[in-house]
Amino acid sequence: MPRQHPLHRGALHAFALSVNEPQMEHAALAAGLDVRFDDARHLARRKRVQVQSAVERDVHRSQSYDAGMTFDWEEARALRLARHHLDRRAPRGSELRVVSRICGLHAQLLSSAALSLWARVEGATVAGLRRALWQERTLVKSWAMRGTLHLLPARDLPVYLGALSTYRHYLTQGWVRYFGVTREEIELVIATVGEVLHGRVLTRAQLADAVVERTGAKKLGAVLRQGWGVLLKPCAYRGQLCFAEGEGARVRFTHPGPVRQLDPERALAELARRYLGAYGPATRDDFALWWHGTTRTQAQRLFESLDVTPVELAGTRAYLLAADAPPPPLARSVRLLPAFDPYVVGAPRSGGLFPAAHKARVFRPQGWISAVLLVDGHVEGVWRHERKNGRLDVRIEPFGALSRRVRAGVSEEAERLAAFLEARLDTLTFG
Repeated sequence: MPRQHPLHRGALHAFALSVNEPQMEHAALAAGLDVRFDDARHLARRKRVQVQSAVERDVHRSQSYDAGMTFDWEEARALRLARHHLDRRAPRGSELRVVSRICGLHAQLLSSAALSLWARVEGATVAGLRRALWQERTLVKSWAMRGTLHLLPARDLPVYLGALSTYRHYLTQGWVRYFGVTREEIELVIATVGEVLHGRVLTRAQLADAVVERTGAKKLGAVLRQGWGVLLKPCAYRGQLCFAEGEGARVRFTHPGPVRQLDPERALAELARRYLGAYGPATRDDFALWWHGTTRTQAQRLFESLDVTPVELAGTRAYLLAADAPPPPLARSVRLLPAFDPYVVGAPRSGGLFPAAHKARVFRPQGWISAVLLVDGHVEGVWRHERKNGRLDVRIEPFGALSRRVRAGVSEEAERLAAFLEARLDTLTFG
């Protein structure tokens, strides 16, 4: 059940008098409380509230609060493995259900998205993925969480676009000044892109030309041609743009079609529920990092608005959907996960799913996330492959000694990978 705070409508308000505010704020936040020292100081003076004793009393209550369960990382891995279908592959034809359940596939590299499906769904194929994207349009490729490319089920767009409507950083003064456009011009671009893409598929250059023709502003066309999706991302957040099948090496865009977005508050709560369903038990910091559109305090409020069970995970307060307790037994499995796999992207950066000593080999500079060897839900190495002339070479770089069971599992996965890539496994080496 959500935590009921004793002070002022369920959120702790510290009415500051002569209080060491940083010290009290640190203590309260460590206890998982929402502290707002700036609220109604005049009330504190009028009511003569003894702040320090009130805060200390509530912190003490929080620390003695029954967290429900204590989890270790083996139990957490058991839950994540099952939800991500990495304990055993989901049946054929369940690609959309799996993508929905794990909150989308990362699509910086479309080949990696295909391999993420291969690792989870029996019989998944590259051709099937492309058909869902470009012909059936049951999957949509667009910029989403953290401004990164994702594949999302079209049926889930009301949730994601509702939540993405809270992304407003591109209207801040610093952003506007850096790119040399006004807020009004940004809004004009978003609206115009939606208009010109309806029923059409355009390259970036064609889209820029169409916006210039419609608005008469050459400046806006120049900004649209810039790299990194400067104004394309805001268009995607507003549901006015998504990717279409490319034309050779050229990227093309289209309109995702009419989407009845959820109310932003309701959409964020639903997204938090789905996140916990895929990645719980998780902390508010984990969600804030994954979504990158909420503060830690906002993340905690979202969690506590749901039917959750607070748990202690390796000494840290975390949250789990009430329906997900208790965890299943940890399944033994070996998987070769590609670069940017959601299981790794969603991993806490403090460890638990990977050896902290090897963090730099998993989470590399410029946001690159390595392809990893996953053993029983724990990252035990990195790997790479090369396909040439119908032959596949796979090289495993383990972080330590691998058991005979794990080596046999790696060999089986490498053979599966070769079949998926329509190649013959030529070499499998352990470096």
